[in-house]
Amino acid sequence: MPFSQDQASSGMLPEERQPRRLPALRALLGIVWAAPLTLVGLLLALPVLLGRGQLRVVRAATPALLVSGRVADYLLERHPFGAMCAMAIGHIIIADFRSLTPQILTHELEHVRQGAVWGGLFPFAYCGASLWAVLHGKDAYWNNRFEIAARRAERHA
Repeated sequence: MPFSQDQASSGMLPEERQPRRLPALRALLGIVWAAPLTLVGLLLALPVLLGRGQLRVVRAATPALLVSGRVADYLLERHPFGAMCAMAIGHIIIADFRSLTPQILTHELEHVRQGAVWGGLFPFAYCGASLWAVLHGKDAYWNNRFEIAARRAERHA
C-alpha cells in the first residue's frame, strides 16, 4: 500500500496514524450531537459567569467547560432535586469548586460522555431510567443506570 512522504518520514504507516484521529473525531461528533444540551448548560452557566464566576476547560476524552462561583454554589445548594456539589448539562459542568474532588469531576465527566452519546435524548433516557427503577421498587437516583455508570467511573479516578 503506498503512503505519503510525510508518513514515510514519520516512520508511521497509514493504519498507525488513523487511530489517533478517531478519538478527536469521536469527541467532535459528541460535542455536535450534544449541542442542544450544551446550549441549555450555557444558559444556566451565564448567571454564574456574570456573577464573577470562573470558567475552566477540562481536557478529557470527552471535553467539558467547568463553571464555578458564588452563583453556582447558590444554585447547587438549592437544586430542586436536593443539594449537590456539581451537575453536568451537555458539555457544561456547573460545580461548587470548594467541594469538587477528582472523583466528583470524573462522575460528572461520565455524564458529559453520556450526553455526547445520547445527545438531546439524554434527559429523556435519564428520566426513563429513573422511572424504570421506581417502577421496580428501587430508588430513582441510586438505581438509575446512568448514575450507576457514573459511580463506577468515579472509582477509577
